[in-house]
Amino acid sequence: MTDKPARIAAFWRLILLLALLFSAGLRVATAKAAVTQDAATTPVAASDSAPDAKSEFAQGLFLDMKGDYWGAIDSFRKVMAQRPAEAAVKYSISKSYYRLAVLDSARVYGEAAIKLDPSNKHYLRYLAGIAHEMRDYNRAAELFGQDSLLEPERSEIIYLQGIEFLAANRPEQALEAFRKSAQVDPYNEAALSQRLTLEIALKRYPEAIETVRQLLKLGGDVRKFGVTLAELYTKAGQEELAIQTLRELGESDRDNIAYRIALFDHYIRAGRTDDFHRELLAFLDSEPLPEQLHDFARLYISRSGKDSLYVGPALALIDELVAKRPRDSQLFMLKGMYSMLHERPQEGIELLSKAIQLDSGNTTAWEYLITARFESGEKRKAFELLAQARRKLPAQRLRWSAIEGYLLLHSHAPKRAAAVLEAVVRAKKPFRDQTLLIQANTNLAMAYDLIGMKKRSRQVYERVVELDPHNTLAMNNLAYLLAEEGIRLREALRLASNAVMLEPDNGVYLDTLGWVHYKLGNYELARQLLEKAVATIGIDEAEVYQHLAEAYRKLGYEAKAKEMLEKAKSVNKH
Repeated sequence: MTDKPARIAAFWRLILLLALLFSAGLRVATAKAAVTQDAATTPVAASDSAPDAKSEFAQGLFLDMKGDYWGAIDSFRKVMAQRPAEAAVKYSISKSYYRLAVLDSARVYGEAAIKLDPSNKHYLRYLAGIAHEMRDYNRAAELFGQDSLLEPERSEIIYLQGIEFLAANRPEQALEAFRKSAQVDPYNEAALSQRLTLEIALKRYPEAIETVRQLLKLGGDVRKFGVTLAELYTKAGQEELAIQTLRELGESDRDNIAYRIALFDHYIRAGRTDDFHRELLAFLDSEPLPEQLHDFARLYISRSGKDSLYVGPALALIDELVAKRPRDSQLFMLKGMYSMLHERPQEGIELLSKAIQLDSGNTTAWEYLITARFESGEKRKAFELLAQARRKLPAQRLRWSAIEGYLLLHSHAPKRAAAVLEAVVRAKKPFRDQTLLIQANTNLAMAYDLIGMKKRSRQVYERVVELDPHNTLAMNNLAYLLAEEGIRLREALRLASNAVMLEPDNGVYLDTLGWVHYKLGNYELARQLLEKAVATIGIDEAEVYQHLAEAYRKLGYEAKAKEMLEKAKSVNKH
């Protein structure tokens, strides 16, 4: 270990070296001045003041290293008074201001240093960093551009300029920068990836295809870029190349079902139903693993609920799977889920019952069958099935209690539901199923709200958001509770805004966001959101009309307010 005197000696040697360097800079500056300026404009008594400047500069560096930045700034100011044309002094005082987080002053002196020494690459990069922190991305891009002219061989500098152009929302200039960066260094995968993203965003598909090919040559992830290449061929109108690419990928990795699914998707979107069926049968004949088949079916069932293009293909897939595996409980369960999703409850109930006959240990099938009976209005039958499930699968005690809480909540028994769900969420045995835990907490929060325990309801919704940060229902309901109580309104605004961002066409969420804005006094914005909520298909709730009436009143639209209140009364009557 180095002893203390040696460390002090080493430190002073560093200060002396910096001072000598500064002295050399002064001499160079003086020599330049003698050549370019006449005697009248040359600083007076330069030789006399230089030693004081050197000493003061060294003192400034010493104070800066100690962390006494204001003291360092004072010393640098004294040097600057003697040597106003020294870029190094401007840079040093800028650095001290930067360490104090006084970015405005740091930038002023950094700009002054650049003006005095525009070819200093270190200064340019430093000032670009300050400009970025101050969100002046255009200036940062300009500075990196200056630096790249001085160092044209440095791909990473051009890349940084592209990043600044992106931040400044100048995609065309960003794309050009990334292209140049990749030209300087063809192995710069970061630049190529950014280039590809922009080419796709700007719909320059032929160029994007070439970029993907480059990335693949560099050893890019074939799974990722292979499917992207096929999609780009489709967008560029080269459909046969897209199909060929997907087939080659499938042949190269037969265990990867993603390539098959991508090929099926291509046929479905292109309306080539016969080709889809042919490829589907060929895939099933290859005898994939049951787990792959189940995941495939789940994916298409989910898509069929969101995109009408997948309704027919999803059913065709499930029918083919059931025909090939007539004893597979999971497949009958999935077909039952499909029927329930597409509003064929009786068919769904029969299929779910068949799934349980094939495998009485199919917990998920029990869950869906219980809730299907309940939602079909057969509440007594649902509770009877729940009792059967408890007897058949006693190890799933918490799961059945969570379902019981749900059934009680929606049977207008919130107090009983809360008692059951409290035991579920407080159980010492940890939940293996995170989704079930989230559902149990969500139902408990609803139960607390219904019985007037608002504080507890808020606390449980907060727990749900912690467990699932993208849970829009919990975000919306928590925001509404906060707005109703007039507390933590900024937090309520953030939650409600996030919920609407994730589900922009949800009328209930729009109502909550509008009501939060109303509580914040943003009446015009509240009016706009609440009008949008009222116009949403499927929304016919008295509360929404009442909220809009309140917003109209605050804005002085009495006639419109009365109209909304009449609508609210009409809804309540029904």
